[in-house]
Amino acid sequence: MALSSCMKSSSDSTPIPVPTGTFTGVFRVVHYNRTTQKTDTSKISNLTLAISQSAGYKITGDTVLYHAGSYGDFALNGSYVQFVDKTIPTNATAPLPKIHLAGVYQYGYDGTNFQFQAVFADTLAYQYLFKKTN
Repeated sequence: MALSSCMKSSSDSTPIPVPTGTFTGVFRVVHYNRTTQKTDTSKISNLTLAISQSAGYKITGDTVLYHAGSYGDFALNGSYVQFVDKTIPTNATAPLPKIHLAGVYQYGYDGTNFQFQAVFADTLAYQYLFKKTN
């Protein structure tokens, strides 16, 4: 009993920092070609991500070629962030004409840099590399 008073309680856990504010950065599609054993990277710069717990997220910027402008809700834990895009029609079938910020991504956030990616079948990755602007 005397030792139990020295133990940390489960309520002493460190809270997960939630990215909020405006972020700008780069979206990349990285494709590994197994035949040539080379990596191809397409970049789209000047994307802006506005994100908050109350309003969700909105992505804008250079959305002409590869990435769609969109908005929706998000949730995260210590390792993964999930985006639910409200602009994808309920009757849509894959592949969509443009990539939407939707699905589950592994992420890192240090208070300034918010980076996340999803990898598909070890040959394709969607990478978002954002830096907080306000």
